[in-house]
Amino acid sequence: MYFAVIAMAAFGGTFLATVVSGRHADPDLAWLLKCMLVMTSVVILTTVYLRRDGLLWSRYGVSLTPQALKHCALGLACGLVLTLAWIVIVACWAPFQWRANPTLRWEAVITGTLASFAMGIAEEVGYRSYGMERLRQDHGFIAALTIPTVIFVLAHKVGGVPWLPAVLVIGSSGLLYASLMSMTRSLPLVAGFHIANNLAQDALLRTSDGSLWMPVFRDITLAESHGPGIWTCMALLNLSIAAWAIKHRAQTA
Repeated sequence: MYFAVIAMAAFGGTFLATVVSGRHADPDLAWLLKCMLVMTSVVILTTVYLRRDGLLWSRYGVSLTPQALKHCALGLACGLVLTLAWIVIVACWAPFQWRANPTLRWEAVITGTLASFAMGIAEEVGYRSYGMERLRQDHGFIAALTIPTVIFVLAHKVGGVPWLPAVLVIGSSGLLYASLMSMTRSLPLVAGFHIANNLAQDALLRTSDGSLWMPVFRDITLAESHGPGIWTCMALLNLSIAAWAIKHRAQTA
C-alpha cells in the first residue's frame, strides 16, 4: 500500500507541475518544479506513515547532527567515485575525449543541480526508507531488496529508459542503494551517493545544457554497438559493491 500511495503522489506532483508551469515554460524550470513537488509529496506522505507507526526520521539516520552531515558528505564522495569508475568502463569500451560544452548555460547547471538533489531525496525516501523496512519485517530481506528495485526500474522505464539499460544499470543501482541502506541505515549517506552519481553523470556523460563537458567519441557507431557490454560491466561493478555491503551487513548484524 505504501508504494502505491507514493506512486500516486509522484504522479500527482508531475501532473501539478505540468499544470502550474504551463506548455511554454522553460524546460529546466519545469523539471525543477516537478522534482520539488514530487520530493515534497513523498516526504510528507512518508512522515504521515512514520507518525502513524510511532517512528522517527532518526530511525533512518535523518537528523541535524554532525554525524548525519558527515554521512551525507561521505555518500557524495562515494557516488562521485562510482561515476568515475563508470567513466573508465565507458572509455575502455568506447574511447572518447572531453570538450567544453558549447551549449552550456549556468542557469541550467543550477536548476539541474537542485533538481538532482530533490529527485534523489524523493527516490531514496520513497524506495529505501519506511517501505523497504516494512517489506523486510513482513517478507524478509530479499523482498526488501528486490521489490523496491523492480518498482525503481519500472518507473525509469516509464520515464523513457530502454529495457536493457533499465534492467542492467538502473536495476543494479537500485540493488546497490538498497544494500548500502541496509548496511548503514543512513538515508543521508545513500541519498548523497545517489545524488552525486546523477550529478557527475549529468556533468560528464549525459550532454545537455547543464553539462560542464561533452564526451566526443572517436567512433560513435562503435560506442553505440558496445552499449550492452558497457551496461553489463557497470552492473557487475554495482553488484560487486552491493555484495560487499550485504556481506558486511551480515557480519555486523
